[in-house]
Amino acid sequence: MPTYSSLEAFLAHYRTLHHAASLRADERHLLAAMERAIGELPPADRSALADTGAEPPILRRRQRAQRALRHLLVQQRLLQG
Repeated sequence: MPTYSSLEAFLAHYRTLHHAASLRADERHLLAAMERAIGELPPADRSALADTGAEPPILRRRQRAQRALRHLLVQQRLLQG
């Protein structure tokens, strides 16, 4: 799995793979690894990451979830500190 330079890069790559109509075997493997990393978050945080709303409470929940994900990815050496 690559090391990402930012959380935004990780999430953009994840969303691209997640929404792709078809994936090569290596891309499926990478997507599964990314989903395992995200899967370590509590369900509420995973839900907040997917929520695209712009209301302040939604934005705060998403920001908290992103901080938690950033911490996990740094610990797993998937994100540059």
